Amino acid sequence: MVELRYPLSALAFDYFRGVVGLGISVLIIEAIGTDTPVFWVFVGLAVLFLVWLANTFLRHLSRIRFDQDGLSSAPWPKKSIAWSGLTKMELRYYTTKRRRKVTQRDGDEPARSDRGWMTLTLKSEQDRIDIESTLPHFADIVARAAHAAKEAHVPLDQVTVENLSAIGVKGEA
Repeated sequence: MVELRYPLSALAFDYFRGVVGLGISVLIIEAIGTDTPVFWVFVGLAVLFLVWLANTFLRHLSRIRFDQDGLSSAPWPKKSIAWSGLTKMELRYYTTKRRRKVTQRDGDEPARSDRGWMTLTLKSEQDRIDIESTLPHFADIVARAAHAAKEAHVPLDQVTVENLSAIGVKGEA
């Protein structure tokens, strides 16, 4: 069994954004009166940044365990998916830049920018686990999940198949 954690280096910018956003929101809340609608806008923003920081902290604490039997996450929320119980797999790519028109030659797939991240979503009857590509050994987990999906005859959508191909994993729709 391999136990993986999100490295601090992958979460540092998320922590930074959350602290700066919360700090600016609190400064503005302190500077304006409570009788203006703008006050409530910034209270809402402060709450959103608090939620962002809490989510980042939970990812920092989380441990993903991965072996031949399945995948589990802990400490909170504690979830587990056996490879044999896999019912759905999705692999999504999120870019940080707008897509530019890419010319293709001889039917080649368009090149992907390395600016962005992927999210793997695995579902069973009881649980759902989402993993971001900032987790070490992400490609190994994706490859094992694709193998489990094939064995369990889990249909993969076209986007997932294309994203599997983009990271060098064979998948079938």
